[in-house]
Amino acid sequence: MSNPVFSDSAFDRAGYSSSSDSMTVNGSIMKTFILGLVFIITSFVVIAYMPNFYGSMSTVITVSAIGAFVVGLIISFKPATAPVLSVVYAVLESIVVTVISILLNQQYNGIVFEAVTYTMIAFFTMLILYRLGVIKATQTFKSVIITATIAIGISYLILFILSFFSIRPDWFYGNSTLSIAINAVIIVIAALNLILDFDFIEQGSSMNMPKYMEWYAAFGLILTIIWLYLEILRILSKIKSR
Repeated sequence: MSNPVFSDSAFDRAGYSSSSDSMTVNGSIMKTFILGLVFIITSFVVIAYMPNFYGSMSTVITVSAIGAFVVGLIISFKPATAPVLSVVYAVLESIVVTVISILLNQQYNGIVFEAVTYTMIAFFTMLILYRLGVIKATQTFKSVIITATIAIGISYLILFILSFFSIRPDWFYGNSTLSIAINAVIIVIAALNLILDFDFIEQGSSMNMPKYMEWYAAFGLILTIIWLYLEILRILSKIKSR
């Protein structure tokens, strides 16, 4: 669930717009709201129909996750597809996140509410720190966070492949102190990715990027929030299982 889409190369892939109808901060916020609404509506639909798919939950999660991954890659390399594919991405991710949340909440009652609360706290904390200039998206900061994010993404991919061979390292999947510590580090990296998201939106607006980049920015922000939520959900489940 890592978010390597907000790098300077995204501007190069998008090009620039000389028209008055270009990317704005308010437009990006509105697009993020729309994707969030799509995510929530899909979630309610999944909750309503989930009892019909109890026997194939793992298949639903796997197919939706792979679909979201492919769609996310397409958007990352072809930002012009974001107005349509970002909605598809929100639907697919909502299916994955909702099913996982329901299953974990059945095991640890109230864990979803806690995860949502902590995610929102992290989001607004990063937003306030960014607006106050406490954390600045310098080039060095961007390089470190993007490198760390890509490294985490590669690790996820390797672990996903290993899972097909029934290899599940305890330091990642277990509830040991080391596993929880690694999870905590990932949460910090995910939260700091929000700074890149905020900076991308401001930079895109000031550089008069094409209007469709508002959808691209919204996609990236939703991606980071989902990643952060899932990691918080994971660390809470580890702590509660001890």
